[in-house]
Amino acid sequence: MLLAFAFLLTGQMLFAQSKQVTGVVKDATGETVIGASVLEKGTTNNGTITDFDGNFKLTVGNPNATLQISFVGYQTQEVSLNGKNSIVVTLKEDSEMLEEVVVVGYGAQKKESVVGAISQVSSKELLQSPAANVSQAIAGKISGVITSQTSGAPGSDDTQIYIRGRATFAGDAQPLVLVDGVEREFSQIAPDDIETISVLKDASATAVYGVRGANGVMLITTKRGREQKPEVSLTANWQIQSPTRTDTYLNSYQSVNLLEEALANDGLPSQFSASDLEMYRKSCAGELSGLDAMLYPNVNWYDEVLKSSSPAQRYNVSVRGGTKRMRYYASGELYDQKGLIKNLSNDKYGNSSSPSFRRYAFRANMDLFLTKDLTFSVNFGTRFEERKGSNTTESANYSQIFYEMNHTPGWLFPVSTVVQNGEKQETIYGGSSQYQKNIVASLAKGGYYKATNTINETNFILDYKMDWLTEGLSVKGMASFDYDSYDKTLYGASFATYELNNRDDFGNIDAYNRFNTDGELAGSKDSYTIYKLYMEAQINYARKFGKHDVTAMALYNQNDYRYRADLAKRYQGLVGRATYGYDDRYLAEVNFGYNGSENFMKGKRFGFFPAFSLGWRISNESFMENTKDWLNNLKLRASYGEVGNDVYTVNGVAQRFLYEEKWSQISNDYMFGTSGQSGIYETQYPNYAVTWERAHKYNVGLEFGLWNGLLNGNIDLFHEKRNDILTNYLTRPEWVGVTMAAGNLGETVNSGFEIELKHNNRIGKDFQYNVGLTFSHAKNEIKNMDEPALKTDYRKREGHPIGQYYGLVCDGFVTAADLADPNFPTSTFGNVQVGDLKYRDMNKDGFIDERDETFIGYSDVPENTYALTLGCNYKGIGFSVMFQGVDHVSRYYDAEAMYAFVSGGKVKEHHLDRWNPAKSESENLASAKYPLLHYDSYGDHNQRQNSFFLKNGAFMRLKNIELSYTLPTQWVEKVGMSDCRLYVNGNNLITWDHLDDLCDPESNGSNRYPIMKTVNFGVNIKF
Repeated sequence: MLLAFAFLLTGQMLFAQSKQVTGVVKDATGETVIGASVLEKGTTNNGTITDFDGNFKLTVGNPNATLQISFVGYQTQEVSLNGKNSIVVTLKEDSEMLEEVVVVGYGAQKKESVVGAISQVSSKELLQSPAANVSQAIAGKISGVITSQTSGAPGSDDTQIYIRGRATFAGDAQPLVLVDGVEREFSQIAPDDIETISVLKDASATAVYGVRGANGVMLITTKRGREQKPEVSLTANWQIQSPTRTDTYLNSYQSVNLLEEALANDGLPSQFSASDLEMYRKSCAGELSGLDAMLYPNVNWYDEVLKSSSPAQRYNVSVRGGTKRMRYYASGELYDQKGLIKNLSNDKYGNSSSPSFRRYAFRANMDLFLTKDLTFSVNFGTRFEERKGSNTTESANYSQIFYEMNHTPGWLFPVSTVVQNGEKQETIYGGSSQYQKNIVASLAKGGYYKATNTINETNFILDYKMDWLTEGLSVKGMASFDYDSYDKTLYGASFATYELNNRDDFGNIDAYNRFNTDGELAGSKDSYTIYKLYMEAQINYARKFGKHDVTAMALYNQNDYRYRADLAKRYQGLVGRATYGYDDRYLAEVNFGYNGSENFMKGKRFGFFPAFSLGWRISNESFMENTKDWLNNLKLRASYGEVGNDVYTVNGVAQRFLYEEKWSQISNDYMFGTSGQSGIYETQYPNYAVTWERAHKYNVGLEFGLWNGLLNGNIDLFHEKRNDILTNYLTRPEWVGVTMAAGNLGETVNSGFEIELKHNNRIGKDFQYNVGLTFSHAKNEIKNMDEPALKTDYRKREGHPIGQYYGLVCDGFVTAADLADPNFPTSTFGNVQVGDLKYRDMNKDGFIDERDETFIGYSDVPENTYALTLGCNYKGIGFSVMFQGVDHVSRYYDAEAMYAFVSGGKVKEHHLDRWNPAKSESENLASAKYPLLHYDSYGDHNQRQNSFFLKNGAFMRLKNIELSYTLPTQWVEKVGMSDCRLYVNGNNLITWDHLDDLCDPESNGSNRYPIMKTVNFGVNIKF
């Protein structure tokens, strides 16, 4: 009886403690979440899911129970009831959770424990840019990262990337880029496949890369599977691309008028009479035909060759999911980009002269949980890239098509004409003795090329947890094999151009002078293969002991790179890291890399690169307790370390094996009897002590978070001293008699700061907005590059920034008073007249020559970069905009962009503002923006690299803008979707600069494929 009473009493007590809880689950936009899982913590089956309105009811056994709420794509949240009967839960997107984990060298760390200078950007931010080239998509999105794009050619539009500016003059200063832990190209990876991009900036973050890490490191991580039901994502983009700048060349009438003026200025005979000028006026007005139109042409080569815009399209499909035993992510992509050049080809097989780029990409990442401790992962990525175009020279720094368009005058000859050739009519292309390469003829008859790249990238990873030996211990091994096969087939042919010689018989081919001949297409091939084998073995340890948090890592790696059958390049080394945290307040970290390169002499190939960093989470101190309601995070961090750089170029030539002697044969070196005999001579004396650059990096950073996320920010100060930079011996006398291999003589310093601010807020139930601001400053200085001590100070590069422009200092225009001054210096570059540029005689020797050249302006890499991001969301309608800009940068553009009649070429709109001899000197001094016009080499005095033509390269762009609409959940679920988002976005739409439409400020001139602006229409559907 007593036992029954006790059982009944216990049951009543349990019944009294259990209670029913109700609640609603919402997402970050305030929309209710259907099908979210709600589970009482500590139980395995006491749970429920939310209904169509996001509501749930659950009976729990304890009024103070904790509920676990989870849903696909969102963080799992735990909510303590604390006696409440009703709760409202707002889930955070999984992308926010990604920000809590930062990818670091050979691992990942919680953001709160990171003490290195690391910035990270997510896939969501990348995809706000319509650029299919990832190197373009990061522009302005990462503090401390400077991007510079010089070409917009299809498939050849990569940007140069600088992390915290440029600190070396012995190379291109590009960062080390790793994709899924392996050194790889990343620009053509499908943007949808990227999970995060981490940029490692200070020595604490990059020391583990030792001899390769001095220029910073970028870590690209691709997406992986999740434990969830399969999620299929379909994305389609349709783009219209057009140049950010159009040409400003003058028409024939304006041009020949200026030409007559230039000829008169130079004392040369006139080429055109008054009646000729009138005919050119009529030609530009469209009033001429027949022979007159041929004799007085008005050819706009841009209109003849270019389309106003070109299309591109990109399609991506991916599936992501997994179970407790396996997780997977797989995707496929097609990107097709057309060029601005018209298809003018006459090829009978339909091969186009218009450049194009097509990319097929496939990726599959899989994690197999073989046992509870052993995981096997496979990453497989492949791309097939196809490039097509005309038989013309095209690179990031030069385009033959644009050079010919920029250089060929439009008043000399028509593009083409139809003449009688025997019994048939034939189209012939215009030309002259100076201009024999009619670009339209080249595109029509000169041939074409096809090139393909097949890239296969694989990772095989084993991860074994060894908690059975000691808690927190694990080992990891990875092997990677990459293969890149390139094949190019080029078909080229010579072609003829014609100049009218007999006006009376202009309809017959015999009336023309012919230059060159029409030839048959002849083929040639070029191909190469690249093999890369990478291996690493890693031991990890992570464990907490009360308030102590300890991690450690040791790793061995080896990297082989083989181009064709060349001797492989190899890197090998050991890596280590140890971190310590106490009570989530005090953080310490030690990193080191002990690695080497075959680029150095045996016995001197390995170096030790350590780094030390400390962090203090001030906001977690007890004396900060009263600030919790407004100060959420305050962390101070500092680091020092040493990192290396073994990538060298001297005078633009890559350097390898400088410790080897170099010999060469020379014919007829000496006479033996009456016949010359070959001999050998030493072409380079070796540098047995050649070694890597060593960068000493200091960094101090402050992280803060205020008012529950209303304002978050980072401020970093950095200073870098770099020594042992490879440079030529400039102080060795010529009587040494042999070229000396470059030595580790150079020294530089690079200093600056970075500021990153983010503001997020919600107003009411439906409106959410965000504001972001980044600003970076990095300034370098050459301290030593072995310049002779007696070299004139104003000509020494020491004491100036790397890459600062070098030329004559211009002090305005030459006046009549200057020419009357007997002490006015004499130019060695040609005769000087009133209205020409007046140069400063730096050495006071009475002559203007190369010895008067000194440093002008800034370098071509900006010292300041900044970006402003604005975004908002209201009931599924999203809007975001980013302005990006640079400052303290100079540009010197190519001759065709700046000079008048250079090499007998053309003139542009800004030449109308020249020094006009028809005006008074005072009027010209007040209004002239260009010196006196000259023809061809008569303008050599003005056409020097000088401060007058050095342009302010600062600009601000409307870099990205996007308007999107996410359809309501109740709509899309009716057709089986889980999400549907429509959007339109743009890239490079507006640019503000100081160039008056001369050319795009980011490019290096007009003789290259232009940088493009893009308008994109897209849709993303998920199932």
